[in-house]
Amino acid sequence: MNKLKTPFLWKKKRSKKEITQVLFPDQILKAFFHFTTDAISISDLDNNIVLVNHAFEQYYGWSIEEIYASPLCFIPDEYKSETKQLFDAVRSMGVLLTNYETIRQRKDGTKMDVILSAAPIKDETGKIIGASCITRDISDRKKIEEALRQTETKYRLLIDHTQDIVTIYDLSMRCIYASPSIEQLGFVPAEVTSPNNLQFTHPEDIPMFQDKFQEIMATKQPVHFETRSIDRNGNEVSFETRGIPILSAVGDIQNIMLVSRNVTERKYSEAALFKSEKTNKIISEYTDDLILITDKNGDILYLSPSHSRVMETNENSRQLTFADIHPEDRQTVIDHFHHLLATQEPKICEFRFQTKSNKWIILESKGTPILTKTGDYDGFIIVSRDITERRHNEELLRKAEKLSVIGELAAGIAHEIRNPLTSLKGFIQFLYPSMNDNQQYADIMLSELDRINFIVSELLVLAKPHSTQIKPLPLIPLLENVLTLLRSEANLKNIDFRTAYAYHPIIAGEENQLKQVFINIIKNAIEAIDGHGEVLIATTLKDNHQVLITLTDTGCGISEEMIHKLGAPFFTTKENGTGLGLMISSKIMKDHNGSLEIKSREHEGTVVEITLPIVQDQIGSS
Repeated sequence: MNKLKTPFLWKKKRSKKEITQVLFPDQILKAFFHFTTDAISISDLDNNIVLVNHAFEQYYGWSIEEIYASPLCFIPDEYKSETKQLFDAVRSMGVLLTNYETIRQRKDGTKMDVILSAAPIKDETGKIIGASCITRDISDRKKIEEALRQTETKYRLLIDHTQDIVTIYDLSMRCIYASPSIEQLGFVPAEVTSPNNLQFTHPEDIPMFQDKFQEIMATKQPVHFETRSIDRNGNEVSFETRGIPILSAVGDIQNIMLVSRNVTERKYSEAALFKSEKTNKIISEYTDDLILITDKNGDILYLSPSHSRVMETNENSRQLTFADIHPEDRQTVIDHFHHLLATQEPKICEFRFQTKSNKWIILESKGTPILTKTGDYDGFIIVSRDITERRHNEELLRKAEKLSVIGELAAGIAHEIRNPLTSLKGFIQFLYPSMNDNQQYADIMLSELDRINFIVSELLVLAKPHSTQIKPLPLIPLLENVLTLLRSEANLKNIDFRTAYAYHPIIAGEENQLKQVFINIIKNAIEAIDGHGEVLIATTLKDNHQVLITLTDTGCGISEEMIHKLGAPFFTTKENGTGLGLMISSKIMKDHNGSLEIKSREHEGTVVEITLPIVQDQIGSS
């Protein structure tokens, strides 16, 4: 191969300065050569590098002297043959080499990706005298491209294998891509992206779909919406969709991508849950059971509306408290609560609770812990029921059973006592005229025999069959008759009778038995008053069917502990009482479909409330 001739006389030993002056007489070219960031090298026809710029030395780490000594030091061995062939073509045939990617090697042994362009150098006659090569490091670009390729591969894998349906639309709303997950609708991607543009959106949702498409176009922002599709079998499938604009480099919308998630099962579950919650809400809002849900700290999360009806509790209450529980029952409730925490087993507890109107009710509560998956408790559900009426009825039943047993016993006792009693009284009366000096003793004996006879008569009332003759009676005259009978006894004790008849009803009852009840009650009132006092008898209309007779005295009253025992067989607070008066009175009231209730406080007096049915259309006011 011929070496370069005049005017360029190449010599390996020629200095860098001399070569530069020969090749770059123009200062602009000289500045470009030395200060460009691309590596530039010039070689002669023997493939010897005769000149490199500063960037070349920076790229590879070798100085020009080292390159003079070893011209191919920056070319990896496996690329030397390829490089020689390429540059031989440039030198011999004048081939222009443009943007050729290859590998080069630095002085430290590391390799880098480069892109190079080579061109022949010609003299004034057009003869090739050498070659120039411009090299650019593209290692970073290659890394970015590889990372992008890997990212695209990952996203492609993600899109191809996700259960979400990914579709891409052009600006005419034609589907140009569908992910393989479209198969869950029974279609293949080719069917959806074909020129026929298979329509699988529910017909009713197409206008909404178009509106969302236009919204994305107008705002260039993602949009969330729910839509329905029709699968190959004609079934309706619900999707939760996110529409995303795909923008060009200048910010224009090129395509719109939809990512749709099948939420059909969730919709069914939500519908079933809503139906269940609606049913549970109806139950909790209209049941008389008291449903309370708390967290593990005792803060109330839910109170059923029945609390305001039964317990008169504020529905906005947010803290569970023991303050309204009866002091005697409070420890029992606390013990049951601790048992619930320790065993996590439901347990029933019965206690008394004071409402906001200071009325005591009896509650039966069952607490159940709300357990998490780990077995810890997250809160409590407490279901309570007002059993006050049930306990009252049970108490009445027990009293009725006692009354029945006592009635049977009383019948036998009365029969056994009356036979000898008649004989004793008869003989004493027979002997009375002859007992001149001892008639006072006979009088005492006859008086006591009369008392025994009275007690026996009261016992027999308990044993008599229920054959009460109920008939209409004017109430006020009946009460006035009783007051007339007892007024003399009251006057002896300086006790006044006061009446307040707001109503004069006609009641349904048996006169003698009702008189017996009122006599018992008023006599008890007289005996309870020590010294001057007063007994008030009042009538009021309780409702359209009953009259309330209230008998109030200013006597000594009865303690709270004793009042619950009133009406029990043979229980009395009087020295000479039998304890049968109230029991008999209660039985008579029951036979008359009425009631008898006693309220009393020690040293403050007693109030007896009697209710009796009214004969219809016979109510009159005073």
